[in-house]
Amino acid sequence: MNSRQGALLRALLNAGDYKTAGEYGRELGCSDRTVRSDVKALNAALAREGFHSHVDRQRGAGLRIVVVPDEENRLVRLLGEAEAEMHPRYERLCQEMLALTCHPGPHTADLLARRMFRNKQQIQADLHWWQGVLELSGLSLSLGRYLKVEGPEWTIRGFVMSMLFSFPAPAVRRRILPSLVGSLDPYDRQFLERCIAEMQRDLGFEFSSNAQWQFGVYLCIMVTRIRLGHSLAAWRDAREPGPFFAYLQKRLERHFSMTVSDAEMGLLRDMANCCTWQWSLAAMEAYEPTERARALADAIASALADAFGAPVPDDMRKPLAILLESGLARRGCGLVAPNPNEEAVKYEAMDGACLLSSVLAEVPALVEADLFSPDYARLLLVLFDYLEQVGALRCYRVGLVVNCGIDLALWGAHRIEKLSSRLQVTDVLTENEVAAAAARPGSALAERFDFLVSFEPLDVKFPSVTISPAVSRADIDHIIASVPLWRRGREVRTAWEQEVLPVGPSPEGLFAALHGRLVDEGLVDMPRERFEWLLWTLSIVKDRTLVLAWCGPGVRRTGIRIFRLEEGDGAECGRCTMAAVLVVAPADRGDLTPLTQGFKRLVEDYADTSGAVNDDGFFVCFPDPE
Repeated sequence: MNSRQGALLRALLNAGDYKTAGEYGRELGCSDRTVRSDVKALNAALAREGFHSHVDRQRGAGLRIVVVPDEENRLVRLLGEAEAEMHPRYERLCQEMLALTCHPGPHTADLLARRMFRNKQQIQADLHWWQGVLELSGLSLSLGRYLKVEGPEWTIRGFVMSMLFSFPAPAVRRRILPSLVGSLDPYDRQFLERCIAEMQRDLGFEFSSNAQWQFGVYLCIMVTRIRLGHSLAAWRDAREPGPFFAYLQKRLERHFSMTVSDAEMGLLRDMANCCTWQWSLAAMEAYEPTERARALADAIASALADAFGAPVPDDMRKPLAILLESGLARRGCGLVAPNPNEEAVKYEAMDGACLLSSVLAEVPALVEADLFSPDYARLLLVLFDYLEQVGALRCYRVGLVVNCGIDLALWGAHRIEKLSSRLQVTDVLTENEVAAAAARPGSALAERFDFLVSFEPLDVKFPSVTISPAVSRADIDHIIASVPLWRRGREVRTAWEQEVLPVGPSPEGLFAALHGRLVDEGLVDMPRERFEWLLWTLSIVKDRTLVLAWCGPGVRRTGIRIFRLEEGDGAECGRCTMAAVLVVAPADRGDLTPLTQGFKRLVEDYADTSGAVNDDGFFVCFPDPE
C-alpha cells in the first residue's frame, strides 16, 4: 500500500457514502483511472490481510467502502500501523536522526550510508536537508570530518521526541523505535517500565497507554544520551524535584552505574507532565496544576468574561489549567506533540476559533507563554463549549418548508436542532405559504428567517437550502456550508483576490512576504513580529496550502487573499505551494460565520489540494527531502 492508496483508504473511511472516482481524484491530485487502479490494489491488500470489508463500485453512484461490522477499528489500526511504510523517506530520516543522536560515534556519511543501506550521495542530500530543519529549532548539524548535532541538550532531546511523535504511535513502535531501544538490553527496558509504574502509583492515577509509551521513549533517550556523555548541567526550573524523583534519581544511578544530575530530574519531571496530556476524569480530579498554570487560566477566564459577559464555568478551569501546564512544559522542553484535532478546530470550526482567538491572542500572559500551535488548538477545543453556553456564535433562524405529513415536519424540525446548535427552526410552513409570502411586496420572510430549508427545490428568490427527507448529518453539513446567506436574506460577500507572491525558501521568508503584501494592500497594520506570532500560533496547513484566519486588532479592513507561492526562478516554496489569508476587522466580528464559510469555499475552489499529502505534522512545513 503506497501513500496515495493509503490516502484513498482514509478518504473512503471518512466519506462513508458514495463519491465518484473523479471527486477522489481531485481530492488526491490524480486521474480517475489512477483512482480505479488504486481501488483494485486496496481490495487486494484488504483480502491479503484477512478483511471481509471492501471498496464497492456502483455505476452512476461511484465508490464506497463497505465495512463489515467489527472491522472498522481494525481498518483504522491497519492504516495507522502502515503510516511509516507509506512514507519510506521519512522513516529513513528518522533513523538517520536517531543514529546521529542516540548511537555511539564517530559518525560519517559513509558509516551512515552503510547503516541505512543507502548510497553516500543520498545520505549527503539528507544531511543538507537536516541542516535547514535543525536550524529552525536552534540546532545545527556540523558536516566536517565527523557528523554531529549541536545545540542545547534539552533542545536536542525535545527535537528527537517531536520527530518521533509526528507519526502514529503503532508505526513508530514497529518501524523506528527498535533502533533506539536496541541499545538497551531487555533487563534495562523492564527496569524502565517498573519506573513508570512506580511513578503512576506516586501520582495516584494511571497514564493512558499512549502516555506510557511516550514517557518510556523519553526515558530511553535520556539514558542513552547520558551514557554517550551528554548530561544536563542545568535546567530552567530550579524547583526541587520532589521526594519521588529524588528516589528515582538514586535508582537510575544504581541501575545504570552513571551520574544523574538534579537538572536531569527536573527535565524528567517536566517530560512526565508533557507526556500525560491524555487525561481521564479521575486523573484530572487527582492532579493539582502549578500556580503559574492556574494564574494563566484565571487571566484567560477573566478576558473571556469581559468579552462575552459571562464567567467561564468552574468545571472548565481545571482542564484549562492542566492543558496550559502541559503546553508550558512542552514549550520549555521544545517538544511538539501533534494534535490530531488541530485541523478540525482551526479549519472546520473556523468561526469559533477566530472568535476565541480575538480574545485569547490579546491576553499578554498567553502571548508571552508562546505555546506551540497544537497546544493552542487544545485550549480552543476546551473553550468551544463556553462559546455555546454564552451564545456568542450566531444562531440562524430557519424556516422549514414542507409538503408532507406532520410526522416528517416534526422529525425534520427536531433533527435540524438536534444535530446543530447553530440552527433554530422558528416556524414550519407549506410551499404555498412561502410562495404567497414571497409574491407580496415587502415580504415578511426577510424579517422572520435568515434562510429556508426544504425537502424539494423552491421556486422563490429568498435564500433556501434543499436537503433530503432523512435529515442526516450530511444534510446538516450542507446547511452549514450554505451559511453565507444571512441577515434578512442578504448574502455577505468579501472582496478577495488571487495573486502570485515571491517568497524566500524558509518559513520566515514566507511570513515576511505575507506581512509585507498585506500591509502594502492596506489590509493589516501591525508589527511583523506580531504577525509572525499569529501565523505560528493560529495557522493550519491544509493539503499544500497555509491557511490563516484572524479577527482582531491590527486589521484595517476585511479581505481575503489567496497567494500562489513562488521562490526565485519560479520554484515552489517547499511543501506549501499556496497561502490563503482571511483578515476580519473588529467591526465585522458579528459576521464571522458567513465570512469564514465563504473563505473556506474559496480555499476549496482555488487553493492547492493536489497530491497525496501525509499526516506527518513535524515535516509538513518543511521542504520535501526528495
